[in-house]
Amino acid sequence: MHIVPLDKNGRIYSCNSYLILGDWNRIEDRNTVVDPGADGFILDQIEALSTGLGKVAVEQIILTHNHFDHIGGIAALKERYGARVFAFAGGPGVDELLHDGQFLRAGDDFLEVIHTPGHSCDSICLYAPLPQALFSGDTQLRIRGPGGEYGEAYLEGLERLAGKQVRCVYSGHDEPLTENVAQILRETIDLVKRSRERPIDTIFEPQITTDNQGEV
Repeated sequence: MHIVPLDKNGRIYSCNSYLILGDWNRIEDRNTVVDPGADGFILDQIEALSTGLGKVAVEQIILTHNHFDHIGGIAALKERYGARVFAFAGGPGVDELLHDGQFLRAGDDFLEVIHTPGHSCDSICLYAPLPQALFSGDTQLRIRGPGGEYGEAYLEGLERLAGKQVRCVYSGHDEPLTENVAQILRETIDLVKRSRERPIDTIFEPQITTDNQGEV
């Protein structure tokens, strides 16, 4: 699996987009964009890349959730490439719904769909086993400080992620995280559990470490 982080339009609020290719651009590899961003800004970058002779540059789009900064570019990619759109919940341009635990081919590997509600009810992470890579969207993987209210499903999602071998996290807004991923997840899970055990009148908002209004 070859993962290409794409630049985003600096003039508007948009998410990070990623193009997934096979290592050798074979005809059977499925070229995939994770989160196309708020507009069609990534089109020119994709056109400049080697995406496989005789292949459609983008065959499918996978959304980590249906917020505006992640879905605005769908129309441009569908118009240019006829790409099919997958998401956990229905929305503009979505062709097929995903389900928790599903495996979806991307590049020359597969992505496991892991439902991680919290940022939104339809938030998912995508785990690639061979490169041990995680596309986290806006799911909060790093929380500093106690407090906050967290649902059981969010905690269960974090614990499932902690059970994976993750070497690199590609998030919806921050730079790739390549160090101490397991430790960060363990610390976050501990804080979430402690916060859920606190009396309701002592709960306060957590201090979340983000860059550019994004989630790590």
